[in-house]
Amino acid sequence: MPLYILVPMILVGLPLVIVLVYWTTRDRKSEPLYAETAKERFLRDFPNFRIKEVMISDHGNSALVFSGQGGETGLVYEIGKNHLTRLLDEHTIIKVEETKAGIDLYVNDFTLKKISLPFSDVETRRRALNQLLLG
Repeated sequence: MPLYILVPMILVGLPLVIVLVYWTTRDRKSEPLYAETAKERFLRDFPNFRIKEVMISDHGNSALVFSGQGGETGLVYEIGKNHLTRLLDEHTIIKVEETKAGIDLYVNDFTLKKISLPFSDVETRRRALNQLLLG
């Protein structure tokens, strides 16, 4: 293809595609998480995980999933319109911090280094911390 055709195609076409994709997907947010939807979403990726308890964050965009079997913890986290899931264990969790707003998890994952989970209720926050730290 001649250069005088290729250059305008790239200079016009690429930004046009980027703008169209952004414009058509910008307002899409995922549905708020409830205990059942968090369980269903997590079990889709980890079908052998036995769920004992689910704790939904205050904003409804993330959840901690506990098995009650020696430190097995799961995470369901909103990314755009979708929810991602992670299996957390003693090798994955680097540090857990309690903040005024909730819990900050630092994980050994280059795609998601820090996860902030808002839990305004102090009792729920402490229960989640105990589960994360003690299993």
